Amino acid sequence: MDVRSTQVVDSGESEKAAAALGSLKARKTPWLRVNLRGLAFILGLLVILEILTATVVTSAYVPRVSEVGVALFKELKHGEIFSGIGITAWNYVRGLAIAIVLGVVLGAVLGASQTAYQFFRVVIEFLRPLPSVALIPFSILLFGVGSTTTIAMIAFASFWPILFNTYYGVRDVNEIAVDTGRSLGLSRLAIFLRVQIPSAAVNIAAGIRISSAIALILVITVEILTRSGGLGYYIVRMQVAMRTEDMYAAIFVVGMIGYAISLLFASLERRLVFWNTDIRQSETS
Repeated sequence: MDVRSTQVVDSGESEKAAAALGSLKARKTPWLRVNLRGLAFILGLLVILEILTATVVTSAYVPRVSEVGVALFKELKHGEIFSGIGITAWNYVRGLAIAIVLGVVLGAVLGASQTAYQFFRVVIEFLRPLPSVALIPFSILLFGVGSTTTIAMIAFASFWPILFNTYYGVRDVNEIAVDTGRSLGLSRLAIFLRVQIPSAAVNIAAGIRISSAIALILVITVEILTRSGGLGYYIVRMQVAMRTEDMYAAIFVVGMIGYAISLLFASLERRLVFWNTDIRQSETS
């Protein structure tokens, strides 16, 4: 092998190493990167709110940001709010898990079989537009006031985005990939599991991510309306007791939980659906 060919090999190896290093950095970047502009915006907004609540909006029902911060610190220190967080989180996880399992399984079956979709189409189109909040009284009559009602409402509301994203993901799989699987001798079940489901993974992940936010909205809404415990009931108790600082502190905690859930599902999507180039482009932009 001459010097020129050696240089070509070396340059090829260096390019591969650089690409691998760049991929490794890209995977680590989302954890290490700090959104300074977003952080500056939040801090500036808090300062503006502090000034407005101290000078312009002087109402007992609108406490200052600093007062809410002190109340939040006290609640976290005494631990009273943690019981509400635990109840809300446990109901949230169970309701969303049920929605994920049912949505992915049924969506995959309906997407793979047009006959099955036509069979269930009327029921789906009837139930899908129903507002979840309107079904709370019926759920209370059926399950009573408690965690079962909360979980049922979470599962119902979170089920639809997962179902339809899975359905369209499986249905819109490239026919060439399916035909290739058939030409390789794969059975219909093998094509479904090894071709259609992996191809629909991007859509499924998007549906789960949308439903994760819907589930948080429903769990707080049901807890507020039924007063069955959790952060929603905690907010109502603070409002009735005129402890407005504690009420806003609990609302802030709900917002932080929502932000943490968004980061968690985004991280899971990056790891499990790592071939989705749209996610990488949005992170690097």
